[in-house]
Amino acid sequence: MADKIGNVTERRFDTLVDRAHDMVQTMTSHQFAIGDMALEIEPIRRPRSGRDEGIHASLRLFADEIGETFDTVLTWRWVADAWPADQRRADVSYSVHRVMASHPDRFKLIRKPPLDRRGRRHWTTEAAAKAVAKAEGRAEGHVRTVSADTKVRRIRELASDDTVRSAVAAEFLSRPDVAGRVMADPHTRRQLYRAQRDHDQQVQDTARERTPAIKHVERSIHFLDLLRTGHAFVSGIKRLMPRIQADPLTRQDRDVIHHLLDQAQAAI
Repeated sequence: MADKIGNVTERRFDTLVDRAHDMVQTMTSHQFAIGDMALEIEPIRRPRSGRDEGIHASLRLFADEIGETFDTVLTWRWVADAWPADQRRADVSYSVHRVMASHPDRFKLIRKPPLDRRGRRHWTTEAAAKAVAKAEGRAEGHVRTVSADTKVRRIRELASDDTVRSAVAAEFLSRPDVAGRVMADPHTRRQLYRAQRDHDQQVQDTARERTPAIKHVERSIHFLDLLRTGHAFVSGIKRLMPRIQADPLTRQDRDVIHHLLDQAQAAI
C-alpha cells in the first residue's frame, strides 16, 4: 500500500506540491510588482538616522484602492526595496524573501538553499529563519544587535491579525512611558483623537436610532453650535495675538498650542 500524506498518496502529494509551487511563483511575482509600484509612489527615504521617515497618506490611499491593508502594502514596499529586481530569485517564494529581507548578506544567503525531503535544493520559511539567525549569530559573535526598524517589521509580520494588533496596542499604551512617546507624534495623536471621536459618534448614533424623529433637529442645533464655537475660537485668537506679540511665545508655549490645534483638526 502506497504511503499517504494526509488524505492523498505521496505521489499525488508531490504532484500537488509542484502545481502549487508554480502558483506561488506567480504570486511572488505579483507581490514584488505591487511592492515596486508602492516604491514608485513613495520611495523609501533614509536620512542619517537610517530610518524610513514619514507616514504616507498616498500609500494609505493606494492600499484602500487595491483592497489591501496599509501594513501589507508597507511590507511589500519594504521587501521590494530590500530585493532589487536582479537579486530576486524566481524559484524562491516571496515569504522566504521577506524572512531574509533584513539580513545584510541576504543576496549571498539566498543562493545557498538546503536540501529538502526529496533531496532537492529548496528554501522553506523555517529554513530561511534558521539560516538568518545562524548568520546573524556568526556576524555578531553570538551577540545579536537588531535595529529598531527590523524589530518593528518583525512585530508587524507577527501581528497580522487586527485582533492581535488591538491587544498589543492596548497593552503597550497601558505603559505611561510608551503612551507618552506615542502622543508626542502629531500624526499618531491625531489618529487616536479621530478614533476616539469615531467611537463616541458610533455610540451616540446607536442611541439615537431609537429616536429617529429628532435627528434632523439635532443636526441643525449641533451645526449652529459648531459654527458659534468656531467663530468664538477664531475671534479669541485674533483678539489675543496682538497682546502676545510684546512677549513672544516660548517653544513650550507653542507646543501646547499646536497640541490644541491638532485636537481641533482631529475633531473635524
